[in-house]
Amino acid sequence: MITTRGITVWISAFVTFLSILYSFGMAVLLINEGAGSIVEPYILGSIAGNLSVESYLWISVTATFIFLGITCILVYRKQPPDPAIVKMFLKVGGNLAALRKSQEASTTEMADQMEYNRKVNQRFFSTVSLDLKEDNKETLALLTAQGKAIKKVGSNLISMIEKKAGETGEKMAADLKKYEVAIMGVKRLSEEGTTAIKNQQAKLEEIKLRLQRIEGNMVPDQAKLKSLDNPEDIKGIGPALGKELRILGISSVGEFLTTDPVIIGEKTRVSQEMAENLQATAQLMMIPGVDSSDADLLIDAGIKSRKELADNDLIQLSRKVGELAKIYVDQGKISKDECPTIEEISSWIRMAR
Repeated sequence: MITTRGITVWISAFVTFLSILYSFGMAVLLINEGAGSIVEPYILGSIAGNLSVESYLWISVTATFIFLGITCILVYRKQPPDPAIVKMFLKVGGNLAALRKSQEASTTEMADQMEYNRKVNQRFFSTVSLDLKEDNKETLALLTAQGKAIKKVGSNLISMIEKKAGETGEKMAADLKKYEVAIMGVKRLSEEGTTAIKNQQAKLEEIKLRLQRIEGNMVPDQAKLKSLDNPEDIKGIGPALGKELRILGISSVGEFLTTDPVIIGEKTRVSQEMAENLQATAQLMMIPGVDSSDADLLIDAGIKSRKELADNDLIQLSRKVGELAKIYVDQGKISKDECPTIEEISSWIRMAR
């Protein structure tokens, strides 16, 4: 269709050019021969016979404007849209709608899971609080019993001293020795009870820390990138490239992921390979817990999609990522504390599934 339209435009332009030449020739002939001169046209001579120079000039000028108008109409007439392009845009729109629906379903499922985890944690903490209250009651009862025992021993000591005041000094000294041993035993018992209370408090603090760690592990990390975010939120896409993507109709991360990298490579400043790497980075950053540095490590390890990450073995992937992380640390790209652990990589694989 485009070839036919081009041929038509060229033919119309050529005829217009011939009309201009005839008009110029008749004008020159009119100046040289004067008004009233008779000429025999090459084409119209066999049909209309001989014509005057003036008539031939006006016919040429009229034909020039007619063919010039036809040429302009053919050039500036709007070309109908290509069915293949329309079909491609419809397909992209359908894929984007499916991606948004999947994202909404994932968000709803995550919210339900977080609500369930909150209820489980609440019941768990309630049980632990009841156990702590019961342990505190038992400790308080033990201290009360010890206090009563000490008070009873003191009362008995005072009574015995008063009773034995008249006895001999040696017998009183022996009794005092016995009571001194008894008091030392009570004191030792009291010290052991205090030590037991301190140990129990330390254990309670340790239990609280473990509960906080369990709660932190039960709450899932949020994804660093969402489908409705701007393309500039992807590492590697700056303002200039983002402007070019918006000209193509790509204004969100979801639309960027569903666009063919071949089209991005042809219409923007980046190559097709670079476009594929940027799409891989965006896809990996949509996994909870994976940031831009983690995405770079996974891409260098050969992981360029959510499915490839889900299908990987934990130990083999941890070995590859660990070797790459050491290189990143030596190059100053990340710090040693930012190196992913096996637990984090396991979480990525679990979230990718």
